[in-house]
Amino acid sequence: MHDPARVSRYVSTFREALPGVPFLGLITEPTRAEADVLVVLVATGGTEHIVLGTAKLSGVRYVLLVYHDSDNSLPAVLEVAPALKDLCEVGLVPLSSVGAEARPLLRASEALSRIRGGSVLVIGKPSPWLVYSSGAEERVTSRLGVKLEFLELSALYEELRKVGYTEVSEECSELASRASEVLVDEDSLLKACKLSVAMRRLASELGAVAVSVRCFDIIKDLGVSGCVALSRLLDRGVVAGCEADVPSTVTMLILSALSGKPSWVANVVNVGSSSVELAHCTIATSLTSRYSLVTHFESGLPVAVAGVLEEGVEVTLAKYDPKRDLLKASRGTVRSGRPTHPYRCRTQVAVEVPPGFARSLLEDPLGAHLVLGMGNLLDELRYLATLASMRTEIFR
Repeated sequence: MHDPARVSRYVSTFREALPGVPFLGLITEPTRAEADVLVVLVATGGTEHIVLGTAKLSGVRYVLLVYHDSDNSLPAVLEVAPALKDLCEVGLVPLSSVGAEARPLLRASEALSRIRGGSVLVIGKPSPWLVYSSGAEERVTSRLGVKLEFLELSALYEELRKVGYTEVSEECSELASRASEVLVDEDSLLKACKLSVAMRRLASELGAVAVSVRCFDIIKDLGVSGCVALSRLLDRGVVAGCEADVPSTVTMLILSALSGKPSWVANVVNVGSSSVELAHCTIATSLTSRYSLVTHFESGLPVAVAGVLEEGVEVTLAKYDPKRDLLKASRGTVRSGRPTHPYRCRTQVAVEVPPGFARSLLEDPLGAHLVLGMGNLLDELRYLATLASMRTEIFR
């Protein structure tokens, strides 16, 4: 009933806005799609049953309905949208804005697909001071579809005994050659790199996409910290978190899957009216403009990474709280990325944030740790949380 030439123009505009996105085609009857997310151009009226039937056949989690101002497109969208809400999440967007709205949705869907089915290796029990940030692991698995695999530290120590000198020496040489300063002795660095190789092997053997380790026991048992090992895992694309803190580690996994870059977990050491100061003794060296190899803050033992982040860089700060099923996130800008305080962990970063987010960290805290991801990922996080059935608090 509608002019085919006009419909063709709508479709052309739609496809030009989403280059590289798989296109199911111009359909005139319900059609099954192999996808978690559908971006549907409702080109004309009288198509509501086709959209609803396609969503039912496909079992999707989200349908983004795209409309324009002609050929009864919007009336059809307004009719089918409430029917779709019984099946999945629904969004509406004009054709003129579909690219800007659909791209973060599709990136979120792709990231969640990569996360689902992955293994998170937890070595040792959560550190005893994590009195809030532990105990809700089943929510993590149900929302994100990851598998948590628990090992004792003894499994890591057994792997450590198998590591040979040649591989450790190569690891140390590469790490030290790129450092601006090495303020620890060679033997300590060799111990730290041996731990790095052992942890990497263990993660590889078990196919883990993320690792979190009770690192302070390693300091007590071996006389060397796990900071370098975690840093090197991050540099190699394996998410690595501290203190067997599962919520922070899966937050790192989410931010890394969205950005394609390592993320950083840190202590919240100070909060201003519109700033957050973070510090920890490890960071992916690939995120830094330069780094030094120094002693670990709390123990004074080797080896920690004191990294410098470039100022002015846009970042995202986030934390998933499984106990409240809440993902809280804020945009931020690095205002200081260099170590300045002697009584804090070695990598220190000050981030400018919206005042509301700064207040929320004190009035509605999420625990000691916060995760920093590279770039503004707020739109992607909002969609990922929707797809994973999480609640969100977003601060722009």
